[in-house]
Amino acid sequence: MPNRSLEDHLFNRTPILPWKTRLEVMLGAAQGLAYLHEGLEVKVIYRDFKPSNVLLDESFKPKLSDFGLAREGPTGDRTHISTAVVRTYGYAAPEYVRTGHLTIQSDIWTFGVVLYEILTGRRAVERNRPTSEQKLLDWVKHFLLMHKSCLDKNEKERPTMSQVAESLKRAIQESSGRSSSVDKAPLTASSRNGAWRSK
Repeated sequence: MPNRSLEDHLFNRTPILPWKTRLEVMLGAAQGLAYLHEGLEVKVIYRDFKPSNVLLDESFKPKLSDFGLAREGPTGDRTHISTAVVRTYGYAAPEYVRTGHLTIQSDIWTFGVVLYEILTGRRAVERNRPTSEQKLLDWVKHFLLMHKSCLDKNEKERPTMSQVAESLKRAIQESSGRSSSVDKAPLTASSRNGAWRSK
């Protein structure tokens, strides 16, 4: 393809795509996945959505490629298909890895992983980083929850700065591998007083 793949523009030494172009690429990819899931007589689960499989034409319109892992989706009353777990590490949905049950939602998970990659400029898995930072989703979860809470439109739901500082401490402890199971509990804003609490 004239403009190679999304991976080339996210992680290799090519010019970085403008933000709007990245969003348009993801919109096109989402529409492609929606067609596979909803627009065909038989649903198709792509199973290998990742930046290297999103090819870009001369106008940066995305084209999904490499359907080698794709499977026909469940039919009738079935909710999933059972299959041997075949995946690209870092992208597969946890329930698929755990059970071998493949669903349309498995593709939605991998799409979400690629959205994180677009936002952060980091790969889903980077083995050259410290162990605590190798998995992107684990690394950013506290930060994203805190970000969402700070920007809550209801001012009573926003945390105090002391709570933000405490959440950052927990994120640092977790990234250092010293956190307890209590520290690992995600935080959410309480609906009554704006205080954060463990889920």
